[in-house]
Amino acid sequence: IAECLLRRKKTPLGIDFDPGVLDRWRKRGMPVLYGDIADPEMHEHLPMEKARWVISSVRSRDTNLALLNHLRKAGCGCRLALTAANEEEAGEFKNAGVHLVLRPFADAAEQAADALAYAMDFLPETIDWPVSVLEMRIKSDSAAAGKRIRDIPLMSPKGVSILSVSRGGRVHYEPEPDFRIFPGDRVLVLGPPEGLMEAETMLNQPDAGREVRGAEHFEIGEARIADDSGLAGRSIADLRFRQTYGATVIGIRRGEERITSIQPGLELAAGDSLIVIGKTKAVRDLKEREPL
Repeated sequence: IAECLLRRKKTPLGIDFDPGVLDRWRKRGMPVLYGDIADPEMHEHLPMEKARWVISSVRSRDTNLALLNHLRKAGCGCRLALTAANEEEAGEFKNAGVHLVLRPFADAAEQAADALAYAMDFLPETIDWPVSVLEMRIKSDSAAAGKRIRDIPLMSPKGVSILSVSRGGRVHYEPEPDFRIFPGDRVLVLGPPEGLMEAETMLNQPDAGREVRGAEHFEIGEARIADDSGLAGRSIADLRFRQTYGATVIGIRRGEERITSIQPGLELAAGDSLIVIGKTKAVRDLKEREPL
């Protein structure tokens, strides 16, 4: 988890009671603390006011629930991700209000089955031959995500080509140059061994500008309706809100009231704060022009 968060330019703080583990991460420049997450006194020494998320990779129901209860008693406003060992634990954590439940066994099994099924369909069983093909999964922060094949310089100088792309249970064989690669795609590439290694690096190289640019990502934001706004008294359907602003209203703060069931005929009121979701650019444009 820490490896992937660092790759995505996040700043994790690691906590463990194994000195060897802490030493390895310190050498990589990651901030770490010695401690046992099950020890309530340890929480007093953590910078919880700066934390956005608390992530427990411990597969212990009791320890995770104790962590949840302690954070709530301490009034911690951060979000919590817990790791479940089975579906029963996952359900219990969800019912307790955990924001995200990690299921390493189920997720790993599903990805393994995908990879095996894909390999069984493509790789021949009767030929014992070191075929120069490589199958890879496109990561969410890949620089290639969203690009057309023609814009990914794989062919030269190593002579690598994309044989197929598997997405959502469907395999696209010999995709055209205008075919776009998306996160989660399984891409099968052909070429010399050294070229395949370079292709894997290229296809899954992190996009350093993606977090800043963010136009292809979804974001949740909040925008307020001005007291003299022409939007007041009109419904979301009348305004064609999604078509006009490129974002969908998923909630409204109206004074002390929290409206979470949004109907198309719901009329907006002056002073409403709209909770919206949409592409990053659309949400940021809305926030920049508030009050609406």
